[in-house]
Amino acid sequence: MGNNTNSKYVRISNLTDVTESASYVFENKEDVTLIWLDKTIDTTQTTLREITNYVLLYTELEPCITYIRSISKERIFLIVSGDYAEQCLNEIHDLTQVDSIFIFCMNILKYKNKFIDSENFSKIVGIFDNEDQLIKSIRNELDYLHKQLSTFSLYEKQKTTRDLSKESASFLWFQLFKDVLLRMPRSEEAKCEMIEQCQQYYRGNTEELKNINDFIQTYTYDDTIRWYTKQCFIYRLCNKALRTEDIELLYIFRYYIQDLCKRLAVEHETFRTKEINQPRLTLYRGLRLTKDELIRFQSNVGSLTSTNGFLSTTRNYDLALGFALKTSKRSVDVLPTLFIVEADLRLDDVVFADITSLSVYPEEEEVLFDIGCAFKINEVYFNDSKNIWTIHMNLTNEARHIVDKYIEANRREMEKGNVLLIFGLLLTEMGQYHQAQIYFERLLSSNTIDDKASIYTNIGRVKFYKGLYDEALKDFETVYNILRQEYPTNYLDFARTLNNLGLIYLEQKQYDLALNFHSNVVNIYQQNSLTSELLLANSNNAIGVIFTHKHEYNNALKYLFRAMKLYEKYLPTIDHPTMATNYNSIGLAFYYMKQYDQALDYCLKALNIREKLLPTSHPHIADSCNNVALIYHHLNEYEKALDLFERSLHIYENYGQKMRVPICFNNMGLLYLDQHNYDKAIEYYNKALDLYNNGNNKNLYQEEIGFTLDNLGVAYEMKCDYKNALKYYKKSLEYQLQNAEKIVRISMKIGNIYQKKGDYNQALSYYDKALNRTEPIPTELISSILISMGTIYHQQHQYDLALHIYKRVLSIYKHQASNEDLGLAWTYNNMGCLYDEMGDLRRALKYQQKAYHIRQKSLPSTHPDLATSLNNLGRIHQTLAHHSDGNPTEYEQALQNYKAALHIRQQSLPMDHPDLAISYYNLALIHFDKQEYEQANHEIQKALNIQTKILPIHHPHLEQALNLEKQIRKRLDSYVNQ
Repeated sequence: MGNNTNSKYVRISNLTDVTESASYVFENKEDVTLIWLDKTIDTTQTTLREITNYVLLYTELEPCITYIRSISKERIFLIVSGDYAEQCLNEIHDLTQVDSIFIFCMNILKYKNKFIDSENFSKIVGIFDNEDQLIKSIRNELDYLHKQLSTFSLYEKQKTTRDLSKESASFLWFQLFKDVLLRMPRSEEAKCEMIEQCQQYYRGNTEELKNINDFIQTYTYDDTIRWYTKQCFIYRLCNKALRTEDIELLYIFRYYIQDLCKRLAVEHETFRTKEINQPRLTLYRGLRLTKDELIRFQSNVGSLTSTNGFLSTTRNYDLALGFALKTSKRSVDVLPTLFIVEADLRLDDVVFADITSLSVYPEEEEVLFDIGCAFKINEVYFNDSKNIWTIHMNLTNEARHIVDKYIEANRREMEKGNVLLIFGLLLTEMGQYHQAQIYFERLLSSNTIDDKASIYTNIGRVKFYKGLYDEALKDFETVYNILRQEYPTNYLDFARTLNNLGLIYLEQKQYDLALNFHSNVVNIYQQNSLTSELLLANSNNAIGVIFTHKHEYNNALKYLFRAMKLYEKYLPTIDHPTMATNYNSIGLAFYYMKQYDQALDYCLKALNIREKLLPTSHPHIADSCNNVALIYHHLNEYEKALDLFERSLHIYENYGQKMRVPICFNNMGLLYLDQHNYDKAIEYYNKALDLYNNGNNKNLYQEEIGFTLDNLGVAYEMKCDYKNALKYYKKSLEYQLQNAEKIVRISMKIGNIYQKKGDYNQALSYYDKALNRTEPIPTELISSILISMGTIYHQQHQYDLALHIYKRVLSIYKHQASNEDLGLAWTYNNMGCLYDEMGDLRRALKYQQKAYHIRQKSLPSTHPDLATSLNNLGRIHQTLAHHSDGNPTEYEQALQNYKAALHIRQQSLPMDHPDLAISYYNLALIHFDKQEYEQANHEIQKALNIQTKILPIHHPHLEQALNLEKQIRKRLDSYVNQ
């Protein structure tokens, strides 16, 4: 090609179009990305491809730096010209992903002092003006890095070693994967699939294609270990797939990984026989760790650690020590470390073998451990005599015991099905829904399995978990038709399918239809002697969830607890994902019943089980985090709630659950709303709205859009931005045409806005429309509307009519609510205000105290409703002072109440909220009564500063304040003129 100075970069790895951007197909499947950054590059070079397959050539600086910053799974070797080195090394040198830097230029002396002799650039391996020396140096560093990576890699998403005491879930799923893998049939088809992928990936790489061809011609089961030790294509790709838990790539390499695991097991038995007289071995591994990596081992002394990949050690102490102490320019930022591993051949459930006689490098005296072996970290210390850090570990089978019960339970279920189906089931259970769907659809198209009903069932399950309910429904209907035509007497599979259809209708909010399906399932199970108690439990749980959504909470709990008893009796262990689902359902029922302590107890149980058993990115963990956060929100533990919402959001955003993201945004908006951070709440509501309105989502999420618009209306109302509040409430109303209760609620909110604006006729019009609907309305909603109407009649001085309405509300609460209901508190509050204006101070004080008592018991100390009660009590005491010729005790009590109300409002409301203006007005009024006119003027100005901004010019509150200001000025003027 010659020199290319026009394009920003040239890729010479796997792309046919050299300017094409990166894609999944050509993702780097090795551990190292080699980047050459130079203004002039000879792209005809192929030598670099023989060192590592993934090579990028950049001719411009900025796109190169952007790409380097985007890397998270690989290490980067950077070849850079001297000119570009001066421009970019300060910016990229300390990035974790950058491993080694090679400067290639024609003037070594120019850059030697600046880079080589500086301690600030420890990752620079050298400066080269000869290509052969450069290639040799890169090979040496690459060989060393591969030996490092084959043991430990601490990137965020890569788990070569981990603390099993804290991450047993990840270990569990990896063991399940290994169990399933070893049970899958060894076939030529699997071998051909693996080879085809390797040829595709390494096309254009002469050296690796030669190795692949050699593998095709000569590979046998007996050669498995020799091929692993060659450290060519199969070693590199398998180890990275294992370390990064790349399930799709691991499946492609199932043929070889099966062979290697089985071959190691055979060699392990030979090893045990040979070493029967000396079964305890001391093995070594030399590495160089960063300070942070070493600290992680120090902090985990006494814990279990595991490797995903195969772990290579040696019986030769000096060899391991020499490798750890190997010097290089980079030694300044790494610490030589010797791992000493004590391994007992008498241990069961662990596999390792001396592979010296089978290795390409017999001088290394290698002992290879199987994937998933676990070790206990005994001590970490510095050996002064050898000038090296030492980490002492014991091989253990404890980790296996952590998950044995669960694995055995799954094995019993797995034995009922085809092993090819089991692999897809495992992907589904791990939350790898995209990969699972691809896998099952591939099974379907390949005609590998005759049981089409099972494949369609699993495709439907995956789509269900992805939220694709209409597509899942079609798959389950396909299963139903297959069963009806081919297996009409298979009642249990019919029942399972009806159960799945019921779950779809539940998610689509067709609760009566869902209930009908699940009730039929229970009938089938009860009439069939082969019934599984666990399947019966599943149906009871589903019926309980349906009743929760129908607000029939007592019925819900009856079925949910019935399911719980069956699960506790028939599941092999309580620590089971199905048990977590049941606990979560019970917790949500208590949540909707506002019994938050019990809700928290059950939802935390669900979260704890899921954290033990599921991968950390599993959507079910996100669901549990979201639910527990909702409860903490209602318990006013806002920081805990926000942390869990953010954790949930991270999983939803990064692991394929995009349409759960706006749910999380709405919940976070509600949290910020209750913290009176209205702008932040509006920001999150708008984020949710944008996602719901994106593309085809608008038609699918009508109800959710209406809910979000309603939330925006609430936020703007709390900000006293009544124009926008009305705008969003009315928009929300357009999306609620099929939901009578929501129409009534939003109509009431619109009426409340008009009431706040002083437009009482419009407010009453909306209240009347809400009450006069023909559909049944919840009594608590009727009470709220009546309270609002009573407030208007009160403000219009129609006291008898207002009192009649309030007494009607009291009658409703007497039959429907407890004595601690906050709606009841509002009724007492309004009746107290009404009696106050009617001059019946004894009754006024009685009802205000009742309201305050309920609020004090039920609300946090800074809730605005508490300020309302204190304000109203202050007003009564002020009036009592008037009636007792200025009784100072009553004035003092009134003043303390007003100040306490103001203090709460200053903490909980925006600075221009009308209730703050009311507090300032009341303080001005009491100072006026006490003839403290300067202080009265100070307070009334604060009130007017707010009211003139937010209230219409003829609003009664503004007119009252202006009238008081006029009287204060008159008194102040009279003092000046005296």
